[in-house]
Amino acid sequence: MGAGMAKSIAICAVGDELLAGAHPDLNSPFLARALLEMGHEVRQVIVVGDDEALIAESVKRLARSAQLVFVTGGLGPTLDDVTRHGVARAVESELVTSPEALAQIEAWYARSRREMPGSNLRQALVPKGAKVLFNPTGTAPGFEVACGTSRVLVLPGPPAELQAIWSEVVEPLLIASAPVECVRLARSFHLQGLSESVFADQCGDWLGRDENPLLGVAVARGVLTVRCVARGQNEDQVQELLDARADQLRQRFDQWIFSQDTSDPAEVLVRLLEQRGETISCAESCTGGLLSAALTGVPGASAVFSVAHTVYSANAKQDVLGVPEHLLRDHGAVSEQVAGAMALGAAERTGAHLALSISGIAGPEGGTPERPVGLVTFGVCYRGRVWTGKRNWAPLAGREQIRVWATSHALVRGIRALEGRLDFDQSS
Repeated sequence: MGAGMAKSIAICAVGDELLAGAHPDLNSPFLARALLEMGHEVRQVIVVGDDEALIAESVKRLARSAQLVFVTGGLGPTLDDVTRHGVARAVESELVTSPEALAQIEAWYARSRREMPGSNLRQALVPKGAKVLFNPTGTAPGFEVACGTSRVLVLPGPPAELQAIWSEVVEPLLIASAPVECVRLARSFHLQGLSESVFADQCGDWLGRDENPLLGVAVARGVLTVRCVARGQNEDQVQELLDARADQLRQRFDQWIFSQDTSDPAEVLVRLLEQRGETISCAESCTGGLLSAALTGVPGASAVFSVAHTVYSANAKQDVLGVPEHLLRDHGAVSEQVAGAMALGAAERTGAHLALSISGIAGPEGGTPERPVGLVTFGVCYRGRVWTGKRNWAPLAGREQIRVWATSHALVRGIRALEGRLDFDQSS
């Protein structure tokens, strides 16, 4: 990389599928957030199709105004993957087979115990003089090449591969090229149950672009992740800045923070259960197994996961979990009373220390004025004590989003129970 930190950055996402709306561009937002944390400013993001001439023209134009240009996608082995050709055309260089890139591709196939098809030789082509960037998870090495006074970094399109190259190769290169006196420290907070807009209102000036520490916010699967990055010349001073803002965040948002390590509440819950030597069971209705799938998706969940019940009908709630008929009749299947009985029934029938339940109306149909679409009720039974609660999500969010949010909400209620932060005497 060139000396000093880049002052301006442009991103060019390549792919006919992006222009057609067949797939969303997940890479540009990821890069923009990560680069902003490092003090870089992304000034342009463009999307172009798999067209060699258009890629070349776009790269040359972006390189005239940006010190770093990221190009993502189009590094596959097929004939329509022409990003490397377009970039070579932009920098007026011929494509050559890189022994380093070829060795990386061959090693990937050797690890996979598969024979490398001839088409993958195309992925070893890079502009002459380019620096190969190791891809730890796939067969498309990236590369870096000069374009005038700008540097062009070309990365694969699959988000998992791009993020792996970023964390293992590109980010360390950018850090190494920063001024020696630049210190950067970061901390993350993961919250559930708070919208991004409410968070922004409560943060106020903390979210200003010129603030130090700089806060970045991302939302996925009902979890709001806040990244706090402090920068400066003295490590002690930077640490002091970071600690002060972290303390302020904890004080203001403690009731919503469930982790500083991972954005996956299922992982947090499984690890807590492991530490305590306790087990969990689930009883689900509207989420149809998403809760148990989230838990069993965590490595090591077999040590704590007991049994899952998907009880969609009222009869199943009675027959499988022993929910009293009068609760279903008097309060309805989507009620805190029934959710509590579901959790208690799951705990009693499985012997699990902790049981979580979900019952709701995910839509788009089935709502009534009293029980609208988006109403979801929850139950937690921990060592014989029962808590219940409910959430009303906007029906416009859609069925799948409501189900995902409900899953995250239930998992965090389980975390709160184990932490002793769930008020069993005052459910809500």
